Amino acid sequence: MSFPDSFSCRSQILSKRDRLSFSTTSYLSKKITNSFRKLEEYKNSNMPLIYVSFRSEVDTHQLIRERLNSGLEVAIPKTDVTNRRLETYLLKDWGKGLRPGAYGILEPDVKVASLIRPSQIDMVVVPGSVFDRQCGRYGYGGGYFDRFLSIEAPQALRIGLAFSLQVLPEIPLKTHDQRMDIIVTENEILRCNRQANS
Repeated sequence: MSFPDSFSCRSQILSKRDRLSFSTTSYLSKKITNSFRKLEEYKNSNMPLIYVSFRSEVDTHQLIRERLNSGLEVAIPKTDVTNRRLETYLLKDWGKGLRPGAYGILEPDVKVASLIRPSQIDMVVVPGSVFDRQCGRYGYGGGYFDRFLSIEAPQALRIGLAFSLQVLPEIPLKTHDQRMDIIVTENEILRCNRQANS
């Protein structure tokens, strides 16, 4: 399967993802997050930043709630559209700490959640539209996570959660496209040496 450019690649793969039924998305998300929970890297993470899933993304809501219920720290991103960057907040309460933000995605309520420095984050759980077997990633076109990973949290381990239909053999990356260290799908865990590939 080849695509003329990253835009058509993204739109075709997202269209496939959007066609998954709610029950399929839920079932596959559970398989993916179960595999993710077993990763030693996740067990050892003190301050993961986890995206709050939206629409047909791999569902992370239960993962975030679980950390909160266990008294473990979890950071979530807030989109600063004006400055085209992500801010990171410590979430304390799922029910009171979130509100719809940019693009309708649940984000931290700044009146309740506390801002933390990106340097405190040791793992970033990243959404994406398309991935490849060398841990390449396309986002959604805004570049928010790419800029965050390369400039603000280069120290953090990057883990992509994806349905297997989102993983292609290879996608052509531009210099700003950030690779992942690990990608977890319902079928496998891909581990890459990011530095060797870039």
